[in-house]
Amino acid sequence: MRSAQRLLLAASCLLCFGLLKRMWDGAAPRSQQTAGWARHHTGVSKSPAQNATGDRSAERSRPRACPDAADIHDIVIILKTGSTEIYDKLPHHFATTFACGVDYLIYSDLRQQFGHVEIRDALAMVSEELREEHEDLAQYRTLQQHVLNGGDPGELRGEKSWQLDKWKFLPMVGDAYQTFGDQKKWYVFIEADTYLSLHNLLLWLRQVDHRRPIYAGAQVMIGDTEFAHGGSGFLLSSAAAKGLGAAYRKEQRRWEHRLAGECCGDKVMAEVMVEASPPVRLLRAFPLIQGETLASLDWSPTHWCMPAVTWHHVDAAGLDKLWQFESAWQVRHGTEKPILFADYYTALVRPRIVSANGTLRQWDNLSKDWVFDCRGVLNPACESAIACEAFCRDSPACLQWAWTTNVCRGSTVVKLGWALHNRPALGSAEDRVAKADAEAGQGSVSGRLVDRIDAFTSGIGACEQKMHWVTENDA
Repeated sequence: MRSAQRLLLAASCLLCFGLLKRMWDGAAPRSQQTAGWARHHTGVSKSPAQNATGDRSAERSRPRACPDAADIHDIVIILKTGSTEIYDKLPHHFATTFACGVDYLIYSDLRQQFGHVEIRDALAMVSEELREEHEDLAQYRTLQQHVLNGGDPGELRGEKSWQLDKWKFLPMVGDAYQTFGDQKKWYVFIEADTYLSLHNLLLWLRQVDHRRPIYAGAQVMIGDTEFAHGGSGFLLSSAAAKGLGAAYRKEQRRWEHRLAGECCGDKVMAEVMVEASPPVRLLRAFPLIQGETLASLDWSPTHWCMPAVTWHHVDAAGLDKLWQFESAWQVRHGTEKPILFADYYTALVRPRIVSANGTLRQWDNLSKDWVFDCRGVLNPACESAIACEAFCRDSPACLQWAWTTNVCRGSTVVKLGWALHNRPALGSAEDRVAKADAEAGQGSVSGRLVDRIDAFTSGIGACEQKMHWVTENDA
């Protein structure tokens, strides 16, 4: 009898254990259940949604702004950041773009674990001699020792830490390709203050041949070198990433010594691309890839009918605003219609202008086409905000104006701008950009001629026949 009771008790315990385990598996985060990358230390990060492919509960948790497209698995996003800013900038990406089931890699100047995500140290891939002795990398050595001694990387925030940034580009491109190889058709590079529209990106990449060596970004010139601005984002086809990695490894020391004397890693990267086999020159992708924010962009015909793939210098609030808008757009319009600059303006910029009846105080709308500095010079436009507005109305091309004591400015394009005391954070550039002098701007007023602006934007016309993607045919 007792033996039967013991057997019954044991069977009951096993049944309870099985039920509890099943409940636990159903409730545990998907990243804990199936995050094979973590178990095998590959350093490849995936979102919970991708780790649980095919699971209905994962589908329910998938953010609605995520494109429901198989080709999301054709790309890997590579995010470049710095250990001194990582806790301020990185979390927002996990809640938005990285939650969409896309593969991603994160590179910094310090190897660390960010929660369950591995952060790779791009500078650890620089030649040992330079890491240990070169003056440019003294801050890197200081950072490593500071953290080893228990310090917080954020305590070393500043210009010296930012100067390490240029050393990350070439190592991270080569390492990313070695991680994925030709499994990925596209390598997409952004920074921690870059917003990437996955919706527009995937639509764009369907127009471009991934089999060709393509290097695309927002074009910048320094001297004779044209290159893709890193902060705006850039992309490489797998063929281009492979060629760059091979060219860099072949003469790594030469490129490192070249880099030591240059300002910018994205510039030197373009020079390596030219010496790759085959040589690859930049595909000019502006304005799809561009370096402005909603506040700083000039809303003009140049951009109006083009899709926006990236935004730069985006703070946490701006990133979430863009994400929420993209989410609502896909619910309303589906996944096949691109989001144009005109759409961003209509939804996110014009309402702010109209609600203020065109006028905002203690605000800089970034007008600069006319600048009248009347300190010591007599000019009626500078006498008051009313006089400055009158000047703008008397100038047919003027769409907006800004006045502060003794200065009147006007503009032929629309810019939103920002409050003088609340200029948006500029990401990695924050320590290098002068703050607006709010005290000097006491009494300042920014105004817009709403009727004239509406006529201006209406005059651009419908975008159906004007919109086009940048492809290799534009090279």
